[in-house]
Amino acid sequence: MIIFPAMDLYQGDVVKLEARQHKQVETVYGKPAQIAERWLGMGAEWLHVVDLNAALGEGSNLPVLHVIQARAAMTGAKIQWGGGVRDDAVLRAVLEAGAERAIVGTKAIRDWAWLVEAATRHPEQVMVSIDGKGREVMINGWQASAGVDAVEFIAKANALPLAGYLYTNVAVEGRGQGVDWTPVRDIVETATKPVVFSGGVTTIQDVVRFKELGAYGIIAGSALYKGRFDFSAAKALAS
Repeated sequence: MIIFPAMDLYQGDVVKLEARQHKQVETVYGKPAQIAERWLGMGAEWLHVVDLNAALGEGSNLPVLHVIQARAAMTGAKIQWGGGVRDDAVLRAVLEAGAERAIVGTKAIRDWAWLVEAATRHPEQVMVSIDGKGREVMINGWQASAGVDAVEFIAKANALPLAGYLYTNVAVEGRGQGVDWTPVRDIVETATKPVVFSGGVTTIQDVVRFKELGAYGIIAGSALYKGRFDFSAAKALAS
């Protein structure tokens, strides 16, 4: 299992947004190059980077991808990049800038035909982000229900040449109160492609349980930045 350190970019900084509305910066952790070198120096194999400005329709941090990629290339690490990937031009730009995977969310959920075309053009490089309250898929920055069941969507999407799925439980994301395990087993059992989980990862015991359940990877943000568990120790357990 892979531990993905999270890097959320806003106005050129790595930040944490407040947990309820996800619209205001709560903490600034540092500059992307500095933070990337920190995790890469500890042996990170992947970095999970989200462009919050692009996700919110307030600009883009895409030039930062070149900076991070240059550092990742020195250790052989890879980058998965999301936030605001809603059309072919941005998808191509992200991949051409050096990301191994581009993460698509609302667009993938709402436009099946587009997802089929995107996955076909970029096999094994498109990861679908599924933001859920349990199995209920949320869209538009977690503000609206898509009227879609996460497990049913995954069962249908398994036929596409996707890189995998990123499931974020938005009911617990960023709150440091633990994982809601209810949908995890259903999603792992349904998916025939790698599943990365995010939301509520708080303790080293969470790492162990995700591995036992068969997760391909987990994204750790606040728990790492606040020192709730050590990245090296988590990586060793995951391996």
